[in-house]
Amino acid sequence: MSKIKIMTDSASDIPPETARKAGLELIPIPITVDGVGYLEGVDFTSEEFYNILLNCKELPTTSQINAVTYCEKYHEAYAQGFDAIILISLNSLASQTYQSAVAAKELLFANVPKAREKLTIHIVDSKSFSVTYGYPALEAAKMAREGRSAEMILAYLDDWFSRLEVYFTAFSFEFIKRSGRVGVCTAMVGEALGIRPVVSIIDGKFEICDKARGNSAVMKKMALLARNRRIESSPYLMLSGTQPGAAEEMAGLMRQFTGLECSGSYKVGSAVAINSGPKMLGICFLGEKRSRS
Repeated sequence: MSKIKIMTDSASDIPPETARKAGLELIPIPITVDGVGYLEGVDFTSEEFYNILLNCKELPTTSQINAVTYCEKYHEAYAQGFDAIILISLNSLASQTYQSAVAAKELLFANVPKAREKLTIHIVDSKSFSVTYGYPALEAAKMAREGRSAEMILAYLDDWFSRLEVYFTAFSFEFIKRSGRVGVCTAMVGEALGIRPVVSIIDGKFEICDKARGNSAVMKKMALLARNRRIESSPYLMLSGTQPGAAEEMAGLMRQFTGLECSGSYKVGSAVAINSGPKMLGICFLGEKRSRS
């Protein structure tokens, strides 16, 4: 039976203790705040980062995990006797982290030639963000503990990401405006009128797919999307920040429109909060299968 190591990065928004108990290795994303470097999930929690966002002089920035760091993690797994590594990475369309993970594979084999014969490294581009790849990483770790093969785990991940649909909204335009995701005038008008966007993320691409006036109205639109697009066997996950009562209201709407309870509710982490702000809410579920390019 193969000994398989599952890895992902901290932008997956899986709490470190949850990952540790699952046997999932979290590699921290570097973050710079007002010129000072930190590691996500090591130097602060998600909740602590919300306070950092509110008090920093400049918008924090994330950096890619470099190839040397990945190479060290691969070598540790090799030294521990693992036969295979499956690494699920942050969206390659938004970060160079995936490319670093790929480069590290050849870096390891160039420096430790014997590893090429004994260790297989699979790198999966989630083309997604946050718990939408963190949750399947946890499931992959569970499958590895149960003795499933690498082929079975990779097939599960491929099916998940070829069906994954993500929808989120921001209850404030402050951080979206600062990040440059929308123009200042658009943000000011949206804020004044109480307009809330519904943003989809499918195959790594962002699109404003709908709008609504008011918080309850935009959450209702998201619940209706889930009712109309979700396949019957799909769980749904929720990602929330600091907007009071939003997660509870969304859970109620999802029960009303889909009859489902949430399979996992998580706090938005640094990589997403920098762009959306901590006053946000998102859901994800599986829809009809698409071909992955």
